[in-house]
Amino acid sequence: MEVTRTVPVKLDVPGERRDDLHQTIEQFNTAANYTIDHGSDDNGDLILNKSTIHDEVYHDLRDETDLPANLVVRAYSKAVEAMKSTVAEWEKGNNRPLPSFDEPSAVYDKRTLTINDEYATLSTVNGRVKADFVLGEYQRSYLNDDDYEKRMGTLHYRPDEDAFYLHIVIQKEVDQRDGDRVLGVDLNLKNVAVTSTGRFFDGGELLWGQNHYFRVRWSLQDKGTRSARQALRRLSGRENRFVLNRLHTISRGIVEEALQHDCSYIAVENLTHIRDRMDAHDDQLKRQMHNWAFRELQEQIAYKAAEYGIQVESVNPAFSSQTCSKCGHQSSTNRDSDGWFGCNECGYEVDGDYNAAKNVGLRLLALPEGKRPSGLGNSQLALKSGTLNVSDVSNVHSSIEFERESTDKPTPSGVGS
Repeated sequence: MEVTRTVPVKLDVPGERRDDLHQTIEQFNTAANYTIDHGSDDNGDLILNKSTIHDEVYHDLRDETDLPANLVVRAYSKAVEAMKSTVAEWEKGNNRPLPSFDEPSAVYDKRTLTINDEYATLSTVNGRVKADFVLGEYQRSYLNDDDYEKRMGTLHYRPDEDAFYLHIVIQKEVDQRDGDRVLGVDLNLKNVAVTSTGRFFDGGELLWGQNHYFRVRWSLQDKGTRSARQALRRLSGRENRFVLNRLHTISRGIVEEALQHDCSYIAVENLTHIRDRMDAHDDQLKRQMHNWAFRELQEQIAYKAAEYGIQVESVNPAFSSQTCSKCGHQSSTNRDSDGWFGCNECGYEVDGDYNAAKNVGLRLLALPEGKRPSGLGNSQLALKSGTLNVSDVSNVHSSIEFERESTDKPTPSGVGS
């Protein structure tokens, strides 16, 4: 499996060459916006074919800008990809404006960017610019790893720091982890994540932070002053950093759990219907925040798992909180308002989120041939005490024998414990 990483590296740019980079970024955006403006055919439809776009805009952009030929190609290619995304949204019925480009960045490839151990050279509107890297241990650990191939990069200018950064894209091939053991993961509000091995990642700190920032944001929005708007922008950055840091810790813990239990797969929920779990009276902005956090968490899990050859698969979580993971009986009365699960059919009792995590894992194991991952053979679900063997996934609940486990409520464990 292919692993892709983006490594942000600060550049030490000679003072006399900084304007060359500024001018390159400015003209790159001009070229991309020009492509959007001239990217429609006679019927008014957006042109999504790069060869056709090349014929439409390439020579004009070479005449009107000082960009080297390959940067012109990168600029109109970026515009085409943005137009494809826009058309995809239109086809879903979403109202989305035509893309525009004003972010101070420019895309580079191997023909316009040369990456060395301690510096890079970049094509600009005024020849090549050599810029030394300002490297920390994180950046060195990736850039000095010979298993990674340096593919391309994006030049960014950060006005708040008055600094240039090069986001270097690197790739390597990782062998998929042997075995077919699955870790199920359930996502919720009280417990952000619970695994089929019984590890709980408490959501109290995350919810407190989100509610705190929500209240402060609401207060600032009410004021509507210029200083309040500036404070809102600063607040947004702090809020995102707070949430991302917490999700980073949780995702790392989940991958560690998979490694500890020798899992080759992590089963997560398809988040299409995650909003159904939200309180109907929650403010829309809060619900959007939760949706974003869950999606970000899943992306971080997949990002970290790939490094170890662990495959992350999503499954339909419908009724996973109401279905008994022991006998398969499904009823809305199986789970009480406090989150405790008690099966009306077989009497099985356990924490509701833990029961749902096992069901998420079982959903992956029960997928029919042709829909399940190719390497998933005679599979096992990782549990908090041993594993659950599944020999007949077509009738998953009637063909499996469950391990004995305590019916006491599991004690949520701290991340990293």
